[in-house]
Amino acid sequence: MINVEITKAQPEDSERLKQIAIAAKRYWGYSEQIILEWAKTPIITPEEICTDQVYLASFNLAIIGWYRLKTRLPAVILEDLWILPDYIGKGIGRKLFEHAIKQAKSSSGQYLELEADPNAEPFYKRMGCQNIGESISEWGRAIPRMRYNLYEQD
Repeated sequence: MINVEITKAQPEDSERLKQIAIAAKRYWGYSEQIILEWAKTPIITPEEICTDQVYLASFNLAIIGWYRLKTRLPAVILEDLWILPDYIGKGIGRKLFEHAIKQAKSSSGQYLELEADPNAEPFYKRMGCQNIGESISEWGRAIPRMRYNLYEQD
């Protein structure tokens, strides 16, 4: 397992975080047209880094992944969790998710909710999330809605 440092993101990190998200989305084999359309959206802005809880994972001083939480009590929403493709499967997602759980608990949330990319659903199930329904994405796909109960896992 790679030893990463998890720190709070800074507004000036927004462009790098966006690049990581785009690279991670490409990893799952989406069409280049979909990726390019999605890349036109902000994905993460300097302002959101200031208002949301955004943390990044660094390895050898390079940012390799990140996540974003939005507090909507009693839920804390895991809005994003992205890892560079070269680091997928190396424990970085687990470290970021576990860090997000600690942050969600410190926000007084009762549960963590997320809409998982269908390719990431098995990962979130391994982390202890349960399916609670589905949403329809902007691309017309069914997206699993998942929940992690923050205090039943202890």
